[in-house]
Amino acid sequence: MCGIAGGVAIRAGGRPDPGVVERLCELQRHRGPDDAGLFVSGDGSVVLGHRRLAIVDLSPAGRQPMSDPEGRVVVTCNGEIYNAPALREGLEKAGFRFRSRSDIEVLVHGHRIHGHALPGRLSGMFAYALYDRDTGVLSLVRDPLGIKPLYTAERGSVLYFASEVQALRRVLGGGGIDLEALAGYLAWGSVAPPRTLYRGIRALEAGASVQIGPKGERRAGRHHHLTELAGRSEPMEEREAGELIARALRASVRRHLLADVEVGAFLSGGVDSTALAALLVEEGSGPVTTVNLAFDAPELDEGALAEEAARHGGTRHRRVEIRLEQVREELPHALAALDQPSVDGINVYFVSRAAVQAGLKVAVSGIGGDELFGGYASHRRIPPLLAVHRRVERLDPGRRLRRRLGRWLEGMPGRTAAKLALAVGHGYDPAGAFYTDRGLFPPGGIAALLAPGLRDVARDLDPVAELRRALPLDEVPPAEWITLLELHRYLGCQLLRDADAMSMRHSLEVRVPLVDRALFEEVFRVPPELRRAGPVKRWLREAPRNPVPERLWRRPKQGFTLPFDRWLRSGRIEGGLAEHPFFHPPAVRALEAAFRAGRVHWSRVWALRALEPFLE
Repeated sequence: MCGIAGGVAIRAGGRPDPGVVERLCELQRHRGPDDAGLFVSGDGSVVLGHRRLAIVDLSPAGRQPMSDPEGRVVVTCNGEIYNAPALREGLEKAGFRFRSRSDIEVLVHGHRIHGHALPGRLSGMFAYALYDRDTGVLSLVRDPLGIKPLYTAERGSVLYFASEVQALRRVLGGGGIDLEALAGYLAWGSVAPPRTLYRGIRALEAGASVQIGPKGERRAGRHHHLTELAGRSEPMEEREAGELIARALRASVRRHLLADVEVGAFLSGGVDSTALAALLVEEGSGPVTTVNLAFDAPELDEGALAEEAARHGGTRHRRVEIRLEQVREELPHALAALDQPSVDGINVYFVSRAAVQAGLKVAVSGIGGDELFGGYASHRRIPPLLAVHRRVERLDPGRRLRRRLGRWLEGMPGRTAAKLALAVGHGYDPAGAFYTDRGLFPPGGIAALLAPGLRDVARDLDPVAELRRALPLDEVPPAEWITLLELHRYLGCQLLRDADAMSMRHSLEVRVPLVDRALFEEVFRVPPELRRAGPVKRWLREAPRNPVPERLWRRPKQGFTLPFDRWLRSGRIEGGLAEHPFFHPPAVRALEAAFRAGRVHWSRVWALRALEPFLE
C-alpha cells in the first residue's frame, strides 16, 4: 500500500515536470513514509513517482518505481497483488528472473507476456501506472472493484496522476468546483467517478484502464464490470452452498494474509468482523492482533462485545480508549483527511489511528459483508416499493402524475415528505428505488439549497439516470439488482474510497477480504436468495470452524456510530456551512431550523458541514 504520482506527455513537445511529481509524492508522504523513488524516461516524456509503505519484502529490493532487469518495463503501484506467488511461479518457469520478493514485481514481468490483458489476471487491490519503453505506452489501471483510487489532471500538454485528489489540487489547482459533481454529492452524500468535486481532476473508474501512446493517443478499456457477476448462479442445495461459501471465504482470507508484517483486524463484535477475525486465526500461522475503539459513552461503546468476540476467536485483543470529547475536537482534521466530501468515513479515521497505536501496519476490515450477504435494510425495503409502482402502472402508465406528485412533495417540509417525494417520483425502477432508499436530498431540495443562479444545474440533475448509465441492469437478473446497486454506489463510491483515504492518513493499510473478485466469482455461483439466507448473514457467521456465537449476532445491528445528531443539535459542532456563493443562505438557515425542530435528519445538515473544507 503506497502513494503514487506521475506525469505523461499527451501532446507533441509535452514534458512532465519531475519537480511537480516529487511535490505530489511529498504531499502523499502519509501514504508511504518508509521510502520514496522517482523514474524519468530517457526522452523525458514519462515521470513516475512513489511513496512506499513497506508490507511485502521490506528490503530496498522492494523499492518503486520498479523495473525488469533490462529496464523495458517500469511500474509504480499502490496496493497488493494477492495472487503474486502463483503468478511468480508461472513467470519463473517461463524464464523470467526476479530480483525481489515484492508482489509488485509480477507486474513488470507479467506485462512482458500478457500485455494489456494483465489486469484481468490479477487478484488484489491496486492502482498502478506501467510504462513500456519499447512501445512508449503508459498504462493507468485500477482494480476491478475500486478498492484503490487513481486521479488524473490535465495541465497543458501533460497528464498528471496521483492517489489523492487534494495532492493534485494543491500542486496543480482544481480547475474550480464541478457543479454537476456538487449536485451529485448533495443527491447521494459522495461523488461518483469519473467525476471529482473539481472540474480539473478526474477519477479512473473501478475496473478501468487507459493507455497513453507516445504521441498522446489514448485508448480506454475495461477489464472488469460488476454486471459480469450476475447470472452466474447454479442450482445447489443448502449444504453445498454453505461449503462453497466457506471455502471461498477461507481462500480469500489466505490471500489477504500475504505480508511480511503482522496482519491484524478491526473488531467490533459484529458478525462481519467477528467471523473474519476467527478466520484469520484459523488460516494464519501466528497470533492475530485485533483492535477496538472504546468510548467513554456507554450507548456507543462496543468494547464488551469486541472482547467477547476476541475470546471467541482467540485473538490478541487491544482495546484503545478514546474520549468522546477528543473525537469531537479532532473532527476538523478527520474531515480534511477525507480527500473529497462524504457523509461517512469519520469512524475509519479514528479506528485506523487506534490500530496504528496498537502497533499494526495492516488491518483487515469487514467492509463488504452486508453487500454480499444481504445485510442492509435495502433488501427488505426496495422490493415492496417496486411492487407498489407495478400495481399503479395501469393507472399512470406514463408516470406523469407520479412525477408531478413527487415534485409537489419535494416542496413540503419534513423528512417523511422528502422520502415520499423520492419514492413517488423515482421509485418505479431498481435505480430509482435505490435512490429512494439511499438518496440524501431530492432534486427539488438541491435546487432550493443552491444559489438562484445555479439552480438550473439541479433542475438538469437526474441522479437515477446517471446510476442507470453507470450500472446497466437491463440484462441482470432481478434478484441481483439490489446487491449490484449496493456494490456499485454505496460500497464503491463511498465506503471503499473513505476507508482508503482515512486509513492511509495514518499510514495504515486496510484490507477487505469480503471485497475480492475471486471471492465474488465463487460466491455468485450460489443462487442469490440462498446466498442471502438468514438469519443475519448465515453463511458468513458459519464459515469459521467455530461459528459466530448466537449472543453476538442475535441482537440489533449497531455499527460504529458517533452522536452527530446530539452534537449538531446542542451546537457542540457547527452544522450547515458558512455563507458561500454557491448556496442560498436563507435555504441553508431553513434547513438548520428544520433539523432543530426535528423535521430533518441530521445527515442532511452534516452533509453541508462535511462539504465546507473542500469548497474553493
